[in-house]
Amino acid sequence: MGEGARMKLLYAPDTADHPNWGCRFMGDWYRDALGALEGVRLRSLGSRWFFRDDPTVPVPRTWQELLVIAQAVRDGRSQGLERVLPLLAGCELLFMNGENFIRPGAMKGRRLLMLAYLAKVVFAKPVVLANLTLDLSEPALAEMVARVLPLLDEVQVREDVSAAAYRALVPQAAFVQFADVGWTATPAPLQAWGALARRPGQFNAWPDRSAAFDAGKPYVTVSASSAFVGTGQGDDPAGGFVALCKRLAEDVAQVVLVAPCEIDAAILRKVQAATGFPLLGLNLPVAQGIDVLGNARVHVGGRWHPGIFAATGGTPLVAMGANTHKMATLMQQLHPDEPVFDAGNLAGQVDAIVDRARAQVDAGLALRAEVLQKAAAMRAQVAGNLGFVQARLAASRGEAQASSRPT
Repeated sequence: MGEGARMKLLYAPDTADHPNWGCRFMGDWYRDALGALEGVRLRSLGSRWFFRDDPTVPVPRTWQELLVIAQAVRDGRSQGLERVLPLLAGCELLFMNGENFIRPGAMKGRRLLMLAYLAKVVFAKPVVLANLTLDLSEPALAEMVARVLPLLDEVQVREDVSAAAYRALVPQAAFVQFADVGWTATPAPLQAWGALARRPGQFNAWPDRSAAFDAGKPYVTVSASSAFVGTGQGDDPAGGFVALCKRLAEDVAQVVLVAPCEIDAAILRKVQAATGFPLLGLNLPVAQGIDVLGNARVHVGGRWHPGIFAATGGTPLVAMGANTHKMATLMQQLHPDEPVFDAGNLAGQVDAIVDRARAQVDAGLALRAEVLQKAAAMRAQVAGNLGFVQARLAASRGEAQASSRPT
């Protein structure tokens, strides 16, 4: 990279093309932060390439299958990768947002590992894999992780359980820990938007319509859970959520439904139809959702990022399980002595969940201050997560300046 030139950085997956609130927040955060670095020329690849069910794009099931794909690329065969190979060839650094991709049964995690391996081994590009949660319970996937991740220039893990699992799998592997960028969220104070919540249509986000609510009175936010991803049509949890939300409204405070992902939207639209409670829909601007979550008296749900967003405003959490260990990890960060409820047995746990929600609300300002303090500590652990990129940029500038000096 010569003097005055900019580093060609490929950012993938850019998750902002997915409606999930956490994906949108992360996608925007990394794209904006990377693009703001002096000397970066940014290009991105959206997340849909990783999880779209396209049979022409390979999904390596095993380490051996990944080796076969890589050899085919070396031999000049595109292997259905026509879209991404020019991006890898043309970039000078690949920065990847690992998120919750690497888990059993998820094709996007295998494609993520494939892209990282091709970039590093076939194209000899520096690779950073950031913001990573790992579920290594599937042996074939664990082997791919053990083979690929140690080759990368920097691996950033976002929580302790994944860090311990990776360390157990590859004891000598080098990695660093940085907190999820969701901890940088900043909910607006209630006085900045509370009066607007009473305005009809304020929280409408097509195709959802939300009843107004009085944000000046205590309210509880409720989301569903990633545990319901992939469940069969006969396993409809909406009835359990209807019962839970009605009890929360009777015994704790008014209820605001929060649908930060497509699965949650499908469930909570049924709850809204049965109860009339306000629904913050899937396509709501994420900043508005963060404002509401961060000013609730308590948040009940099984979603990682909404739990984080709520905590950044001091809102305590009553957690349900998720599709990985994420919610158990989040509760260890926020409320280590509190349970994580089984999302699959919601109807049988309504009393216990309502009791914990009421206790969190009754704990009042002292608990909110404690949550805020923990959230601030997590936010501080985000700092430095672009350090590898910044160091490469600084080294390139130094090399350019040295080469431009007269000899």
